[in-house]
Amino acid sequence: VGFSNAEDTQSTTAEDMLELLNRTFYKLRETYVDSINDEEIIKAGIRGMLKPLDPYTKFLVGSSKDRLEMMTKGKYGGVGIRIGMRRDTLVVLSPMEASPAYQEGIMSGDKIIQVDSTSTIGMNQRDSAELIRGEMGTEVILHILRPSTKERLKFTLTRSNIKVEDVPYWGLDKHGIGYIRITKFSKHTASDFHKALKDLVKKD
Repeated sequence: VGFSNAEDTQSTTAEDMLELLNRTFYKLRETYVDSINDEEIIKAGIRGMLKPLDPYTKFLVGSSKDRLEMMTKGKYGGVGIRIGMRRDTLVVLSPMEASPAYQEGIMSGDKIIQVDSTSTIGMNQRDSAELIRGEMGTEVILHILRPSTKERLKFTLTRSNIKVEDVPYWGLDKHGIGYIRITKFSKHTASDFHKALKDLVKKD
């Protein structure tokens, strides 16, 4: 694809370059030997635009954007469990305090072998998590194998708006030593930590 080199002049502006980008896209679509996927070409162009920048500037869409919002905003629709993979099995790392999973008795180490009617054996962690999440107020059934007792259990949980606490606990022990628990880092962590610290100072 060839154009006159407007970008070589001293008076080139951002508007000139955006016009060049626009013309390049339509010229490519008209003259390329095969049909092109417009969406993928545009996404590739955006990623190329960000490539010279720092490694923390990313273009996120779809599930990647959803995961970022969950991390930064601290809220998502689910049942309140942290999950991981052990071999080919989905495992509960920990239930979140005051969540539906915690209140119903799901425990760390529980193996999630089925979500509703779908087996999770061999499924990756991302796909399993998508099965568990859903519209708030709806129910999801987790079929659990509890290694400590060899029991097979079934839990019917109602999805809710989970508030992921960065600082879920702080307090003083009997020796007057203060503890502040941080479970993750997001934009709320600093303010939550400061609030906990001020509360500890008042109690001291």
